[in-house]
Amino acid sequence: MFTFPKMTTAREIQRNYRKIFDEVKKTKEPIVVMKNNKPEVVIMDAKKLAEMQAIMDVLQSREQARQGKVNELKSFKDLR
Repeated sequence: MFTFPKMTTAREIQRNYRKIFDEVKKTKEPIVVMKNNKPEVVIMDAKKLAEMQAIMDVLQSREQARQGKVNELKSFKDLR
């Protein structure tokens, strides 16, 4: 189910950054920081970011394999 991300402003972060950071860490849900009513950046949990990066790496490697852009490694020496 899709839910709209939580949003805040840069001003609110200046005033209550600790509360906002704690909420992100607790809920693992990102918060979008708005500037002039437009999304500027996202604050998200570091572990969640690492998970997303790992998923993206797998998807990218699968796409490279599909396109035949991979090399077969026969030993650990081939990693270099």
